[in-house]
Amino acid sequence: MNAIELGYIYCSTFNQMNDPMEGFYRSSERVRSHPQFDQFSERVRNEKLNLGIASLSETWNNELMWAHYAGGFSGLCVGYSVSSLLAGLNDQHALARVAYGDKPYLLNLNGVRNEDERARAILSTKNLKWSYEREWRLFAAMPGLAKHGHGAVTSVFLGMRMAEADRKIIRRRLRAAGIRVSQTLVDGYSVKQRRNTEQE
Repeated sequence: MNAIELGYIYCSTFNQMNDPMEGFYRSSERVRSHPQFDQFSERVRNEKLNLGIASLSETWNNELMWAHYAGGFSGLCVGYSVSSLLAGLNDQHALARVAYGDKPYLLNLNGVRNEDERARAILSTKNLKWSYEREWRLFAAMPGLAKHGHGAVTSVFLGMRMAEADRKIIRRRLRAAGIRVSQTLVDGYSVKQRRNTEQE
């Protein structure tokens, strides 16, 4: 709630994320045979650790996302205006769509303009099995809190299993901030938005 009301988003390091394969990459035989490959690998690892990552999704109504990231439907989903989010952040932030494939990123040294670009390219690639997340990543120049100000959060969706006492608190606090709050429900195999839930 503080993140929503005070206008910031948390960006973690890649090794704090739930995928143990996060940040994997492939190198060519020529690169691997270089006598300074170990030093190069350590430099790339440090480049990745120096970036902060906030994971976002294109969708709010994927039941797997609710089950995995919102306490089994007892949490909430925050909706952002991407243009407002980026406008509120400084130029050291970048947004990238995650590319899914069956092999890790192939590190091509000739195609990289700077170290941040190399780290972002590696961290924007994930195993095809994660494609259901439809992920976009916000990259910050360093891990921690990224202040974006107000206006970026446009809506909040409450999980169907959230305790009623928590729902009331969230509705009250976000109504004061002018943020739309919607209650979700499960309809067959779909997650939907219940109508007129802000007045409940």
